[in-house]
Amino acid sequence: MYNQGNQTISSKELAYISDSLKNEELLTKLCVQGAVESQSPSLKMTLIHLSQERLQNISLLVNTLQQQSGITH
Repeated sequence: MYNQGNQTISSKELAYISDSLKNEELLTKLCVQGAVESQSPSLKMTLIHLSQERLQNISLLVNTLQQQSGITH
């Protein structure tokens, strides 16, 4: 168990966050690749938007992991 203030996160929850981070990274790569290869401007914009959302999720997950492990940057 990891403590952050009054919150406790289990090892299972941290593993879930780690898995989610890996999934978001893969989705980001796929969206970027699709945007680069797309011939459709509207599809390209949609994929760029989705990749930006994935990057925001990655940032949130990394920050959560850092807080739980006591790492600060």
